[in-house]
Amino acid sequence: MPSERSVPSEHPAYRAFAEVVSDVIAPRAVEVDATEVPRSHVEALRGVGYFSWTVPKNFGGDPVPAAVKHAADELLFGADPSTALAVTQHDGPVGQILASRRPAALALLPLLATGERIGGAGFAQIRAWPKRPSTIATAVAGGYRIDGVVRWLSGWGLVDTAWLGAVDESNNAYVFGVGDLGRPGITVSRPHLAAVQGSRTVSLTLRDYFLPDEFVTEVVDIATWDSRDGSVAPGKHCAPSESGVRLPAVGAIGLARAALADALATHPDEPSLLRLLAELEEAANTPLPEPHWRARLDELAIRATTAGLVAAGGQGLLRSDIAQVRARAALFLQLRGLSPKVRAARFARYAR
Repeated sequence: MPSERSVPSEHPAYRAFAEVVSDVIAPRAVEVDATEVPRSHVEALRGVGYFSWTVPKNFGGDPVPAAVKHAADELLFGADPSTALAVTQHDGPVGQILASRRPAALALLPLLATGERIGGAGFAQIRAWPKRPSTIATAVAGGYRIDGVVRWLSGWGLVDTAWLGAVDESNNAYVFGVGDLGRPGITVSRPHLAAVQGSRTVSLTLRDYFLPDEFVTEVVDIATWDSRDGSVAPGKHCAPSESGVRLPAVGAIGLARAALADALATHPDEPSLLRLLAELEEAANTPLPEPHWRARLDELAIRATTAGLVAAGGQGLLRSDIAQVRARAALFLQLRGLSPKVRAARFARYAR
């Protein structure tokens, strides 16, 4: 019989997490999509140790197998896409800090493990450079001054520790670091999104924002970073898990499973839905070179959430119905991490 460690859903941490998702988060998903993730959701996740799962024990964490974290994040995306987007990027700063081994940055890990600090990410804007303006890093005494617009940062008002990226034009390099969003030099605007509006996603304008050297986690040649951007799925847990099994980018599987579960609840004998579910599970367990695996799964999320709308009928278009929330969230996935390689893989997928 499989051990609790080999079956993610049997792990004690997953079971406690799933209970919070079922009892606290899922019932408010439609409301949250139209408003914003409440702080009480973060407190509930903190209560089951969610933010400690990727922090090593020697820094105050309570790590779980990567497959368990991945399965939990998929469950959350299916239940409440806005909350998932707001909290699942917590791993970004954690991974950057661990890779850098900077003592001052490492000192943040116990606070990130308890959820006293919440992590996020804001570096997608560097992909548009030099065609469009980006955040610009200028070396100054003790660190970098960063100016420009962080186009997307989710979890504003909850997140306070962000993985930031900027372009050092004079050295033809990207500068990455872990920024304190409480520092001066930040103004915020909140766009009205067609999907995951409740995720507290904002644009940040940085003017004379100071990133100290001790929180700079990577300085990398632009061509080197661009060559690998899109070749690995976004998020820490796309890396090999403890068992050596590669895990896909999180989000698509959870959205698709949740949509198909609802569709099959009302149409249990529909063979097309059963075939779509079988195709999803086969794709989830058959790694492809990135970004093609991501493109395949994200396309399945579109098809499955659309099937969920069809199963719901006209009711599915009401703002009070979870089917339309999931369908719009699946559109968001098509735009996530949209490097040139990812865009090309998506176009190729659509043109099959």
